[in-house]
Amino acid sequence: MKKSYLLSICLLLLAGIANAQLIKIEKNGKYGFSDAAGKVVIPAKYDSVGTFRNGYTVVRLKHKFGYAFKNGHVSAVKYDTVWATDPLHPSIGLKGKKGALDTTGREIVPPLYDEVRHFRQGYATVELEDKYGVVNEKGKAILKPIYDMVGIVDNGSVIVYIDGKCGRADLKKGKVVMTIYDKVGTFKDGLAWVRLDKKFGFINTKGDLVIPVSYDNARDFNEGLAAVGTGGKFGFIDKSNHMVIPQKYDDAFVFSEGKGLIKLNGRVGYVDKQGNESWTESVPGTTVAAVPSGGNK
Repeated sequence: MKKSYLLSICLLLLAGIANAQLIKIEKNGKYGFSDAAGKVVIPAKYDSVGTFRNGYTVVRLKHKFGYAFKNGHVSAVKYDTVWATDPLHPSIGLKGKKGALDTTGREIVPPLYDEVRHFRQGYATVELEDKYGVVNEKGKAILKPIYDMVGIVDNGSVIVYIDGKCGRADLKKGKVVMTIYDKVGTFKDGLAWVRLDKKFGFINTKGDLVIPVSYDNARDFNEGLAAVGTGGKFGFIDKSNHMVIPQKYDDAFVFSEGKGLIKLNGRVGYVDKQGNESWTESVPGTTVAAVPSGGNK
């Protein structure tokens, strides 16, 4: 009984391996792929084929390129160039412009741009004539390429710069809040830190300044509090700019689960909203590095 069970497991594993592998075949000088059992999955009609990585490979027919996928689907073979740098979004090039496919071979970003950056959190930055925008995974232009610079996507939003002004774009709503500030953080708890002339304050989603630009450092709001620093000491303010926890720490980080991570005299600890502290014996550098921060020193 035990041997029979083990044999069944082995056969299942072998079947899984066989189904997962595609083998290059050649017929009359053309190439395709079969599965391990010899069944043709992709007909041998291409002048050359590559090696599968991330579930797809490049195929060439005459002077045009496309992608073949392990499920047997082949994209349009019409592109001048292809290159597989993004595991989930194979890149394409046509007439000097770039775009991207999904892993079924569907063209989600048409080759209209000078550059398409890697997708991050469902969005990719695109460049056209030295201007930048953002598209989603369906190829829809969320931000038209009109910006001088676009930052890294973070929690569905991104910082943008245009004509010397800085703003924050909500990619889910397609809404951009432009400001007069040098830099704008991510909106958390309805507020985002802003920096102007090396000082920090906070704005709301309408762009109104609700906490004056008066702090030397600031980090994101979370659970109603934000860490702020003045003269090298940190504390926590609420949304009314009331100093809930005094500025007495060497560093402070984002509030989470009712406590804020703090640093004082070489020790790392936590403080709650009532000011109660708990400390570790030494500074675990990896712990501090793992804490997300919104502002800059």
